[in-house]
Amino acid sequence: MALAERALTEINPAVRNRILILDVERVSGISQQQWWDRGDLKNRYIHHETVIREPRTTIVCAKFYHDAEVIRLAEWDKGGRARFLKEVHALMSRADIIVGHNILNADIPWLEGDLYFPRIGHRHKPNLPPLPPFKTVDTLRVARQFKSGVHFKSLNALCQILEIPAKTDVYDREAMNRAVAGSVEDRERLTEYCAGDVIATQGLFDALRPYIKNHPTLYVDGQHSLTTCNRCGTETEPSPRRYIANVLSYAMRVCPNCGGYSRLSFEPERMTIVRGV
Repeated sequence: MALAERALTEINPAVRNRILILDVERVSGISQQQWWDRGDLKNRYIHHETVIREPRTTIVCAKFYHDAEVIRLAEWDKGGRARFLKEVHALMSRADIIVGHNILNADIPWLEGDLYFPRIGHRHKPNLPPLPPFKTVDTLRVARQFKSGVHFKSLNALCQILEIPAKTDVYDREAMNRAVAGSVEDRERLTEYCAGDVIATQGLFDALRPYIKNHPTLYVDGQHSLTTCNRCGTETEPSPRRYIANVLSYAMRVCPNCGGYSRLSFEPERMTIVRGV
């Protein structure tokens, strides 16, 4: 089965994990700079005391995997930034798994910083408790496992390659500045742009999921939870192949839905007692 043909392979509706697809948008930072020559600005370190405005998250869009609705949250909604961050915290607290594109280097650390630390340039001082633990799936890291086999790894590029509905707009830094200043048109445009990325991310997640060997375990009620596919929650089937390690071999199973392979870690059959030295 071709990779693009698997884009419609969805997670079993009986899966009980709460899987949150998430994307954020931010406003850029502003700092003072003193310089004698334009070359002085190259790779210049930004000192804390020169910061006028720190970058901060202004929009969060998300949806739980099996829900149709995309949740839209923004700091300019009723209640301001205080309510915005509380709602983001509550949303993330409900998730067992959070999925996004480049979330491990971007969205997650950005949000955790916003939830716990005040941002220069905004008067709000958050006072929120630590988030409960959750697992993550970063579709960018999944794409990187193909290395040079996939030349373009941005969300938009991957969606176009796999023929998944992708971005219909581009991020505009000046539009975000106008949105923060009060522009209703720019607020609506940027929020819809963020929501579109959530839909695109779920499509990419569905397409790449069979290739996520370390996908967090999915729980389905029933007698056969030990043989449930860890990628899509479907009951797996025995495979004639075996997973061969240096000393032991393991029974393997294959998912009839997504095609992903898994191995059983219990009662392995011993292949040999010989080790290379």
